[in-house]
Amino acid sequence: MKQNKITLFLVLIMTLSFVSCSESIVSECEPDIKVDNQMKASFKEIQDKVLTPTCATSGCHQANFYSPNLEEGKSYDNLVGVDNLSGNLQLVEPGNSANSYFYKKLLGDGTTLMPSGGDKLNKAILDSIRVWIDNGAENN
Repeated sequence: MKQNKITLFLVLIMTLSFVSCSESIVSECEPDIKVDNQMKASFKEIQDKVLTPTCATSGCHQANFYSPNLEEGKSYDNLVGVDNLSGNLQLVEPGNSANSYFYKKLLGDGTTLMPSGGDKLNKAILDSIRVWIDNGAENN
């Protein structure tokens, strides 16, 4: 009887571990997995699937337009560890998405929603960006 309880307990623990990493978002469990063909929690994916097609467009966050310049090759240095214009938050504070102005803009959290004139990014993409920031915002 005791062996059955131990086995049942181990199966329960393993099931809970599996379920926690099989959500429909890119999670902290495996930040490099792709879910629902969205994106990995990496800066390259964010650049390719969000910044380049959505932000670094004509009249938006390109050279000679609105700051910061989010064009490929410039965006990482213009986002990570850089203060926002008021200086009260960093655009991307590595390890802290909750206090990253860039992430707040994508959520529309107390500020104007970005990208402007469009729909809010879907949850899987927002979660990938959050995981990237919370995992240290590496240039990967």
